[in-house]
Amino acid sequence: MTTYLSHDPMFKDDPRSSLPSKDREDSLRAIAYSLDCLIPGLYGWLGPIRLRLGGSLPEASYPGTLHSYAGVAIVLPGYRIYSTYQGDYDPR
Repeated sequence: MTTYLSHDPMFKDDPRSSLPSKDREDSLRAIAYSLDCLIPGLYGWLGPIRLRLGGSLPEASYPGTLHSYAGVAIVLPGYRIYSTYQGDYDPR
């Protein structure tokens, strides 16, 4: 059995399929945009894993992102938000 360690530079040619880094960033931007605009949905992120049920795709000019490795959030109708993320959405 072979184990691939994606954080180890020795295993850069990991044969497992994964999202290109631009797609991973776009999915994180979509979550940030949805949270920033208080669009109802359920959101989660843990490293490269992203979950967005509801929400919206970001506008092309939206520069924001999330600055945490992991978190969950729920935005309810009526602009109620419950989130583990306490940072800002501004790019660094």
